[in-house]
Amino acid sequence: MAERYAGPAGGPPLVTLDHMSRSIPRHSLTAILPITPQTMNRTQMTLLPFLAPSNCLREIILVCPDFIATDVRRILQRIFVSTGTADQPDVSLHPWIGYMLPSLAVIRAIADVSTKYVLLLDESGLFEVEEPMRSVLLSPPDVHVPFGPNKLSLSASAYQMRLLTDAFELSVYHLPPFVVPTSLAASFNSHAVSIDLWLDFAIHLFIGRREHMGGDTSLRQAAQKSPLSIPAQDISVLDDNLFPGWKSSFLNDTHSEGLNIASPASKLARQVGNFVFFLPTLDDLVHLAPLICKMASSGDFEIQILVYPQAKASSEPDLDWEAKASSTKHCSLAYNQTTGRTPLSFSDSGSQLLVDWLGTLNKIPDVIVALQDMDALVGFLLSEHKKILFLDATVVRIPRFDLQYTEWMSSLTLLEWKNWHLPRVDISIIAKDRPQSLIRLMNSLATARYFGDRLDLRVNVEQNCDEESLRIAESLTWPHGRVFVHHRVIRGGLLPAVVESWYPHNNDSYGLLLEDDIELSPLYYAWIKMAVLRYRYGNPSNRIPRMFGISLYQQKNLELLLEGRQPFNPRSLFSTSGLPYSSTPYLSQIPCSWGAVYFPEHWREFHEYLTVRLSELAATVMIDLEDDIVPDVRSNYWSKSWKKFFIELVYLRGYVMLYPNYHDFMSLSTNHLEVGSHVKIRSQEKQDLFLLPLMPLNVPGQDSHLLELPENTLPELENLPVLNLTGSLTSLEALIEQGNLRRTQLIGCDTDTVLYNVRALFCLI
Repeated sequence: MAERYAGPAGGPPLVTLDHMSRSIPRHSLTAILPITPQTMNRTQMTLLPFLAPSNCLREIILVCPDFIATDVRRILQRIFVSTGTADQPDVSLHPWIGYMLPSLAVIRAIADVSTKYVLLLDESGLFEVEEPMRSVLLSPPDVHVPFGPNKLSLSASAYQMRLLTDAFELSVYHLPPFVVPTSLAASFNSHAVSIDLWLDFAIHLFIGRREHMGGDTSLRQAAQKSPLSIPAQDISVLDDNLFPGWKSSFLNDTHSEGLNIASPASKLARQVGNFVFFLPTLDDLVHLAPLICKMASSGDFEIQILVYPQAKASSEPDLDWEAKASSTKHCSLAYNQTTGRTPLSFSDSGSQLLVDWLGTLNKIPDVIVALQDMDALVGFLLSEHKKILFLDATVVRIPRFDLQYTEWMSSLTLLEWKNWHLPRVDISIIAKDRPQSLIRLMNSLATARYFGDRLDLRVNVEQNCDEESLRIAESLTWPHGRVFVHHRVIRGGLLPAVVESWYPHNNDSYGLLLEDDIELSPLYYAWIKMAVLRYRYGNPSNRIPRMFGISLYQQKNLELLLEGRQPFNPRSLFSTSGLPYSSTPYLSQIPCSWGAVYFPEHWREFHEYLTVRLSELAATVMIDLEDDIVPDVRSNYWSKSWKKFFIELVYLRGYVMLYPNYHDFMSLSTNHLEVGSHVKIRSQEKQDLFLLPLMPLNVPGQDSHLLELPENTLPELENLPVLNLTGSLTSLEALIEQGNLRRTQLIGCDTDTVLYNVRALFCLI
């Protein structure tokens, strides 16, 4: 009978001698390996250790960004042709979409593992692991604790320990590569905000092992008070011939790995956002001065700046820093600058300097702002090791040529900064036979500022598109993301061309819809980002489920009045109505088709609305295709326009869109009113009605036009004026009540409805 070693408080044993003297069962191990653009060319070399015949390894899951997936597949095909597939484990490729750390992709892929054990790897695979540990990881011992050679100690730096003591005490935890039972790992919530991914993972495993032991409350309290470990004297009885090279590693792993979970109440909510700016040159600091000065003057942020120029000849041999100040037009900036002739790197001296510098702050950074340009420090910020020093700090990397246009970011709240990476905008262009217009639109997209964000670009061309427009679409280059070209084989017309041009893949996906006669301001994306962060990711009181999008275009005319088009000036309306700010953005029920972002929940619902509205299902609720859903508006006569049907949905739901309201109708997009489906004659008179001045980039030293807002920021939701379809002031409550009443009149249904569910709207469920 196998010897047994008891767990804490006399609970069930953690490890038996029998477990430690045998490998895991045959074909019960899956390895998860991340591939990145930096490591893609080493894929064959990285995979070689896993492709040798193995009794334990059943499958290799490769995770990679979706934009390199095609290249990785080609590499795999070459590997399999040269090595064959006999006696090799299965290999599968799992691309991830959007911004994600490779380590997070690895942990999320655990959900797809069907074997009893999983080997978690970083980009180097097993390349840096020497024998015999490499063989042991591919045929690991049958134990129920994490096992691997890399353990990270948190005791070396007083700064690190100070950050961690509020939550827990931990001497070491594992970094890849290591093996863990899949059952313990699979339930880890990888979608939660993480302070330190591998540390949180270690806590999860600890709690999972504790729950697996069972027992009453006193047992769990005892487990919290004592490290979950195997006494060294118990392991010392093992035969040295069992798993050579592994015993000492296991001893160190299990004996030193222990953590105590403290009450979450000990983590105090911070009132002020703590920002760290890492800048390679003093010029970078000068360009960011308008942003930093406004943030500092608001009182909402504490800011620390480290300038780390290239090392020059110096009498000071050691890397250090000194306090300096710089006077700008906006304020006097205090900062630190590295000194010495040793360049800032992340060898021992560089990382120690950073630890020492951070130790003087006595603050945990919430947000780190750095340049997008890659150097040693930026590489460190992108690595897993960054989390040891910065915990859950959000890293925002801005291209150098965008720095002087960042002043608008001073209006963001801490929560909005923290959610910087969540929204993802997809650009969708609808083109047919206006090649010069398409070129103009693409030029305006190319000269816009994106502040380091990635945006995919889709060009949708009609079946009868001219050859020149198709050639332009096929030859597009786009440095900010992927490019897709969709060509219809059956002519659909403008309604399906727009509606089918984009569909969200999740609720953080936003569609920017652009017909080819649109032109954009170079700051259009800054307006989108600022508004999306405020009203979708900011304070919960500013989030409204009935806001369906953000217009780039300023309304200059009202189109829906039965008596015909009427001029419209929101500033005049707000001033004569006694509103405190005539310059405020506002909410309107009118959907914009001349440059606008649409939100995912509402666009999905619109697809479903059209499916019901244009099908026989509508007849079951006594609605005919020719019926006027919205009373007394001109859009009822727009039989071929997608806006006719979107306006119907907006009216029934009480939905609204955010509109800009800048001086002299300065806009983030404009319409050149080219001849097309809805414009038959392009007169100068019509062009003057719709052509708007585009917001320019601010010149150095000039305040950003984007902040020409009430109190230099986007208003709280409750302070936004609300307009109905005909341009009259109203309220959200009145719009919702109006839509509910019309729904009852049309289909005789007054039951409560569910947002974003069209069948519930039409009482079909």
